[in-house]
Amino acid sequence: MSISRRNFLQSCIATAASGSILSSCGLSEKSSGEEKQLNIYSWPDYIFPEAIPTFEKRYGIKVVYDTVSSNEGLIAKFQAGASNYDIVVPSNYTVTKLRELGLLSKIDRERLSNYKYLMPRFSSGRFGPEADYAVPYTFGTTGIAYNAKAPCYESGKFPDDWDSFWDARIAGRMTVLEDYRESIGFALKHRGYSYNTVDEKLIQIACNDLKEQKKNTMCFTSDQVITYLTSGDSWLSLAFSGDAQQAARSNPDIKYIIPKSGASMWVDNLCIPRNAPHPEHAYLWLNYMLEPEVAAALSNYIFYASPNQEARKYVNPKLLEDKSLYPHDDVLDHCEEIRDIGKAIFIYDRLWTELKCV
Repeated sequence: MSISRRNFLQSCIATAASGSILSSCGLSEKSSGEEKQLNIYSWPDYIFPEAIPTFEKRYGIKVVYDTVSSNEGLIAKFQAGASNYDIVVPSNYTVTKLRELGLLSKIDRERLSNYKYLMPRFSSGRFGPEADYAVPYTFGTTGIAYNAKAPCYESGKFPDDWDSFWDARIAGRMTVLEDYRESIGFALKHRGYSYNTVDEKLIQIACNDLKEQKKNTMCFTSDQVITYLTSGDSWLSLAFSGDAQQAARSNPDIKYIIPKSGASMWVDNLCIPRNAPHPEHAYLWLNYMLEPEVAAALSNYIFYASPNQEARKYVNPKLLEDKSLYPHDDVLDHCEEIRDIGKAIFIYDRLWTELKCV
């Protein structure tokens, strides 16, 4: 996933709430037998402020938090021999790749007393072998963000599906993600195809559609989506659910919908690398982040949905009521997770490059 979805504005209310919640999370515990350190490789601003200090105080373990800029960068770093991290935070399709490369440790769920709090759809193994190597951290969708007060919507007819991106009335006032799996993916979905097709003919059809759609596009961007929506420059954007929510905090005219034909759904995960230097500390972190109060504090701060069912007791009710962040199961059933597609990724890369050069 793109870095943009982790670049969040601070929430004073959520920060205050997380501080009060964590004060009652449990007695201090100490681990033994290892250097008192935990090395995390995650995304910028993808943790709430009190999380690390509370963990350090409870366990007496120093946390070092390094940041990654892309899933591809994470894979490249570990292929190059990185061996100093205890926790990494990849998206599901990246978990698949890391698992296939033998770079992840299998998760021993018996050591995670709080694993039971995960929603069944995330803990039942429906996501395949990856479920044995990852603990779900957050989830979200990639759909349509739009400005309800834009002149093109004066009639009261608002976007409800992907065909809005081919609406000439919005020409020059829309953005598409600088992410070929998401962008080619929505064009595939628009045609009724899978985000994960490996059929070059279908991918080519989607890219031909995008060449037409490009005439309407202001720019391809992943890190300026919130800015363009908030300022009113963009009337329609392909956006991550949390980014749309952040834009709406600054500009209440911004709305977000999951297209009726379906969208992509993604899950970010906590994983333990095979060569983690402090695996015992990694398990402490996993179980800590699965505590319902901690999972809720994370969701309240970063504005992404938590896969922790028990955490919903502590999540800000306004977030829970927002069905773009916490969709009903029947909506999620129409969404599709982006998967690792093997060598077909080179087809997407080549056709995306051609599209950008048109």
